[in-house]
Amino acid sequence: MSRPHPLSAMKEWEWSQAWEQQQEIVDRLHAKRGSWLPNVVEKRPWGAVRWTSGRPTHAATSGQAVPETFAVLRPGLNDQPLRDRVAEALAQPAPMFQVVGIGLRRHQLIPAIAGAAAGAVLLIVLALLLGLGAVGAILGLLIGVAGGGVGGAALGQYLFDRERDAVLKEGERVRVVTGRYAPTSWSRLVDATTGLETAATAAADDQTGNAVQTALWEAAGLLLRSSDHTGVEVLADGMERLAQAHRGISGGR
Repeated sequence: MSRPHPLSAMKEWEWSQAWEQQQEIVDRLHAKRGSWLPNVVEKRPWGAVRWTSGRPTHAATSGQAVPETFAVLRPGLNDQPLRDRVAEALAQPAPMFQVVGIGLRRHQLIPAIAGAAAGAVLLIVLALLLGLGAVGAILGLLIGVAGGGVGGAALGQYLFDRERDAVLKEGERVRVVTGRYAPTSWSRLVDATTGLETAATAAADDQTGNAVQTALWEAAGLLLRSSDHTGVEVLADGMERLAQAHRGISGGR
């Protein structure tokens, strides 16, 4: 198991425990490439980060991960239910089990069962009304179960995605940055804010916490609105100076 990523505020034992739980799921599912990627959502005072492995087989042996998605909350926002919904929306749940190589998740399973039952009843009744007899009823049962199950699972996924998008694409209170597309200045900014968050002096410093929140919120807005990253670089420079100042204060005590 590798050490925590530099951009993570998690302690080494927290990181190790979180990823070991994901690897247990990988082992249980015998996950293959593309089927599901182990991920851990780390809550931060300014929002949350989703850490995702490169490949299931790679994660099972190395435990390495990348900061795939950052969700930044608006400064001054004191909405714990929203914070919880953001973390839930970032998480990518593992399949409960696999059918013919296709993973079924909880939000797909219940609608699939309901859809299969409804489809079977509907087609059996239709076959009997059309006078197709027992053979028609059996065919209706099979087709109804298959079609209703697929339709129900698709509906469950649609509703899940819509609810997730409603949280992460709101814009007024949440800004989302995709890690693999973000410039190095964003990584510098998060690295500096991580150092401030984990420093003993920063823990009790509301002014520093507000500065971190504001810098990340503004930087996320700049990345979403423009391809010019100059403003993000300026914010990263400022936060690095603030982090150095805090380290100097801590070292002088």
